[in-house]
Amino acid sequence: MPSLSPRPVARIGLASALALCAALLLSGCGQGEADKKQAATPSAAPPAVLVTAQRPVVADVPIVIEYVGRLAAKENIEVRARVEGYLKERLFTEGAMVKQGDVLFVIESRQYMENLKKAQAELARQQALLSKAQVDFTRFEQLYKQKAVSRDEYDTKLTNQREIAANLDSAKAAVETAERDLGYTKVTAPITGRIGKALVNVGNLVGKGDNTLLAEISSTDPIYVDFSISERDYLEFTRAMQERGGKEGEPRLSLTLILADDSVYPQKGVPDMAERAVDAKTGTLGVRGVFANPRGLLKPGQFAKVRALIDERKGALLVPQRAIVDVQGSKSVYVVGPGDVIEAKAVTLGGSKDGSFVIDTGLTPDDRVVVEGVSKVRPGMTVKVAEDAPPAATGTAAAPAKP
Repeated sequence: MPSLSPRPVARIGLASALALCAALLLSGCGQGEADKKQAATPSAAPPAVLVTAQRPVVADVPIVIEYVGRLAAKENIEVRARVEGYLKERLFTEGAMVKQGDVLFVIESRQYMENLKKAQAELARQQALLSKAQVDFTRFEQLYKQKAVSRDEYDTKLTNQREIAANLDSAKAAVETAERDLGYTKVTAPITGRIGKALVNVGNLVGKGDNTLLAEISSTDPIYVDFSISERDYLEFTRAMQERGGKEGEPRLSLTLILADDSVYPQKGVPDMAERAVDAKTGTLGVRGVFANPRGLLKPGQFAKVRALIDERKGALLVPQRAIVDVQGSKSVYVVGPGDVIEAKAVTLGGSKDGSFVIDTGLTPDDRVVVEGVSKVRPGMTVKVAEDAPPAATGTAAAPAKP
């Protein structure tokens, strides 16, 4: 029986091995190509940050300087007793308005009426004596001319007449003094204003030893406000006053009063005077303004803020306060540049108005300023911009405060 040859079996095994190797090679090559393709495909970019941008508002902005001031009456009068006596009456309501000449207090006047009567009686006696002395002198003058009396007798009559005439003048002065003292028993208001509380009670002895203070009166209209300004502001203040006051038709520098409840006093004021020198200790200059106070709303001693309108900046650029980036005192804003790429621009602030800052330098009217999303962006970032229409420009609706 012929034996089977092993060669076909070997051929079959070799072919299978070759096929397996080819499959593996093909599989490896395909995986490499896939890896290369995956490596060549870029990763997905992160979404752009959404920000809101707007162009600066162009408006005419009033330039003001603001200070803390204290109100003071134009006149503060102390009402005092000028004669001694017991206080008989008080004829005013404490805290009320009084007019000049109103009787406020009455002091017991009986002794002063008696003094006046005595002075009047003495005046009448001296007048009678002078009349008799004049008659005697006229008669002696005729006798002297006739040489019927001596020169000594004539001189005696002349001297007597002159002495009585002097006594008469003294008696007249005494009457005037008595009348004045009697008038002082009725204490009247020297000015029109608001009177405070009575400082003495009816029945008290007043005017003994010194002129007893009875009450105080303060004028109400107009009223002063005192405040202090720096040397630099004084120069601006004075320059503005000279420019406004020196041009025909230009109004004087005006003052605005902000009361304790942040309300604006309806009456405008004007500067009245400045101190003669700058205080060397504080480097400030005292200034006084004056305001009309027809309704008596303002009272001496009140504190209030004083705003002085010194100029108006035409065509100023304003951006919202939230758009300002403050890094260690340096101010800047983010603007959207070409390709929606964020840029940082250093700016100089010149004041504020209605919640926005005035930009002195660093911006143009065409810059798109980031106003929302400021904390999410950095220079060089690409952003997605939602344009926000800026508010309408206004004239001088509100006064800016100094930064």
